[in-house]
Amino acid sequence: MSADLYDLLLVVIPQKWAGSIWSALCQGSVALALVWIVCKAFPRIPANTRGWLWRLGLLKPFLQLLAAPQVDLAWLPRARTVLADVVSPRFAADLPTRCDLLIGLSRPMMALWIAGVAAVAASILVALSRARSIAARCGPVRVSGLDEVVIELCRKIGIGMLPHAVVADWTSVPMILRRSKGYVLVVPSDLLISARHEDLRLALAHELAHIKRRDLAWNWLPAAAKALFFFNPLVWVAGRELGIAQEMACDEMAVRASGAGFARYGKLLLTMVKPRRRAEPTWAVATVSAGASAKVMRRRLIELGHAQDPP
Repeated sequence: MSADLYDLLLVVIPQKWAGSIWSALCQGSVALALVWIVCKAFPRIPANTRGWLWRLGLLKPFLQLLAAPQVDLAWLPRARTVLADVVSPRFAADLPTRCDLLIGLSRPMMALWIAGVAAVAASILVALSRARSIAARCGPVRVSGLDEVVIELCRKIGIGMLPHAVVADWTSVPMILRRSKGYVLVVPSDLLISARHEDLRLALAHELAHIKRRDLAWNWLPAAAKALFFFNPLVWVAGRELGIAQEMACDEMAVRASGAGFARYGKLLLTMVKPRRRAEPTWAVATVSAGASAKVMRRRLIELGHAQDPP
């Protein structure tokens, strides 16, 4: 290997990567922290608006990496300048510079980053494969009237392409699965009895709202952010809060489309509480369902109460 190629692969590229990742980490963390503060300070912000705020916050580090025009958030002075004024100029001069740190840490940090990105990407591929296997386990619809309910709700919500509906007896909550030619709507067999016809309409309206809002496509944004910035806890918090905001927005859209009351829909949500269990390798880019933990479901019920209030 020539000296120029060695310097390019093991010196220049790692240093440029370290500088770009550090800048994107700082800028993205500040943006996500601001979104978190706004959402905490104004909890009555509509769920749809809150979801867009989290999406914009997750876009910030990508804009920094792509060097797109943006607002510079680097307002604070350099640490060495502050230490020179507070302690002494000699103390500040003895500290390693940013360039020295990049030279010493860029290569091992880049190797760890590549390993982390590969692990997260592998888990996403597993989730996509798992969604295909789930769809293969489902059976065709043999219940009369289900297609009519789906067509009616799609017309009210404004969905042009109908999802492929299947029935499963291994799940208690409906879900949407991604596939290459559209979506698969998984309907639990428990909801197909005549006594739960209204529950079926409400549950299907929620899942179809995900298709209308293109949540599965937008969920690639937090998935990519978790892959590239897996070491930033704010990215994982943003992904969780974005998912909850999307569920809240779909709840409200489902109530409007089905014509049911908020109290009736709230009773349905209580039947979809999932027990706390071991985390599964499932990513929201492959599947999404209305089921949630008791803590998340409580937040969704509170949001339903806020949706009934006048502006």
